[in-house]
Amino acid sequence: MTDVELVDQFVEATGSTMAEALRYLKLCDNDVNNAVGSYFDPNIGRSSGMMGEEEAVRAPIAGFTDRISDQQVGVGRVGKRPSIVFEEGDLGVLFKAPTDLSFVGTLETAKIKGQNRKKWLLVNVQDKDQFESQLLNRDLWCLEDVRDVIDRYFLFWQIFRDNLEGEHFVKFYKFTAFPCICIIDPSTGELMKQWEFMTHAEFMKEMNEFTLHHRFEEGGRRKSFDFFGKTREEFYRPKLSSSLPPTKSPPPTPSPSPTPSPPSSPEPPSSPEPPTTEPLPSEPPAAPPTPPAAVAPGTVHITFRLPDGTRHTGVFPKDGGECSELYRWIEMYLGLQRHDIWTAFPRTLVADGPLEAVVGSVNRAMVIVSEKEEE
Repeated sequence: MTDVELVDQFVEATGSTMAEALRYLKLCDNDVNNAVGSYFDPNIGRSSGMMGEEEAVRAPIAGFTDRISDQQVGVGRVGKRPSIVFEEGDLGVLFKAPTDLSFVGTLETAKIKGQNRKKWLLVNVQDKDQFESQLLNRDLWCLEDVRDVIDRYFLFWQIFRDNLEGEHFVKFYKFTAFPCICIIDPSTGELMKQWEFMTHAEFMKEMNEFTLHHRFEEGGRRKSFDFFGKTREEFYRPKLSSSLPPTKSPPPTPSPSPTPSPPSSPEPPSSPEPPTTEPLPSEPPAAPPTPPAAVAPGTVHITFRLPDGTRHTGVFPKDGGECSELYRWIEMYLGLQRHDIWTAFPRTLVADGPLEAVVGSVNRAMVIVSEKEEE
C-alpha cells in the first residue's frame, strides 16, 4: 500500500489534515491502525514509546504569586499567639520585634519610669547575627500570657548590642553571651537576675519565682528576700555566729605578793595632787533618722550601700545641696571617715559639687560606699 493510500485512510478515519496524517504515520512506522489509535488516545503512543521529542518534554509551568493560606496562625489555650495573617513574601512579620511592648528611650529614662510605675526593668539585649534573637521575637515576646506577666510586673526594654546605648549597657554589666535577658532594679541599677536564651516554659517558671519573692513596697523600694519567713540578716546571723571560732579571754596575771617595807623617815607633807580623770570612751555614732515614706518636695532620698551589704537612707535638700553633705552624713551617723562614695550607674566617684549633678531629676537614688584606697 502506497503512502498516498495510507494518508487517505488516516484522513478518512480521523478527519484530520494531511500534515497531521503524515506526522502520525511517520511516528507509527506507517501502521494505520496504530496511528489512528495514537491520534484519538495519546497514551497509546506514549506507552509504546512512539511519541516524539515534542510530546516527551512538557512545557514548564509559568510562575505565579499567591497567598499560602487564608487561615490565621495561632491556636491553643496556653501561650497562644495574636492573630497574624502573613502578607505575600513578608517573613519579617513572623520575626517582628515587639515594638508595641518595648519601652522607647534610654536606660536612665527607663529607670525613672520603672520607679514611677513601681515595676522591675526587664531588659532583652539582641544580637542581629544570632538567630536565637529572632526566635525570642517569634516564640516568646508575642505570646499573650508572657505579655500579661510583663504588663503586670515589668517594664520591658529591648535593645541591640551594636547600637550606642546597647554597647554602653553591655560593657557596664559585662555581658558576653547573646541574646540575654536580665532584670534590673530601677531604683539602684542593680543586676538582679540574668539568663540567656529562654523557652516559654522556662520564662514563665523564672518569672513566677522572681515575682513570688520580690515586690515593690511603698515608695518604690525593694522588699528584702524572705528566707522561710525570716529576713536575710535573721537567716544568716546564727550561721555566721556558729562558723566563727570562740573568743578566748587572756589568762589573769598573778598579783605579786606583798613584801614588808623598811621603816622610813617621816616626809614633809606634800600639796594634794588634783584628781586624775580617765578619758571617756568615744561615743558611738548616733543612729540615722528614719526617712519618711513619701519624698517631700525639694528633697531627695539617697540610699547608702555599705561594703557589708547593709543599706541606710538619708534625706538631703535637692536644691542647693552639696556632695560634701553625703560624706558628713556617713561620718556622723555611720562612723565612716576614710571612705569614698560612688554612683551606682554609671560608676563615678562623688566629688565636691552640687548634689543635683549626682541625682539628676530623680527623687530617689543609691550610692555605693567603699573604703578609700591607699595611695
